[in-house]
Amino acid sequence: MGEIVPRDQLVNQAMRGIGGVGGGGVLLILNKVAHISAGFSLAGLIVGGGLALIGLRMATRDPKERGAGLFTAGAGALTAVASLPIVGGLAGGLMWISGVGLVVAGGISLYRFYKGLRARR
Repeated sequence: MGEIVPRDQLVNQAMRGIGGVGGGGVLLILNKVAHISAGFSLAGLIVGGGLALIGLRMATRDPKERGAGLFTAGAGALTAVASLPIVGGLAGGLMWISGVGLVVAGGISLYRFYKGLRARR
């Protein structure tokens, strides 16, 4: 049996895990949206531009949501760039690597949360 993990640390691990898995999944979905057609993807440009604007608005409105807003704006900008035929392959690769990395990091945080929760029993 391991040592008891403080409650605030458990909450942080759970939030990081959920955010990582959710954010990584969204990046992987946005990567697919950006590559709907073989070359230029109008849907990817529209979705990416919209996300970038929403993220910038979030980042400038509330200081508590600045990090989430900047992440959203970056994901939107990357989606818009990935929709372009010339640099889309590089941006799409970065989106895939980032998405998988976030899912793995979130999964590790959720595993640590689960272990800490079991130690509290």
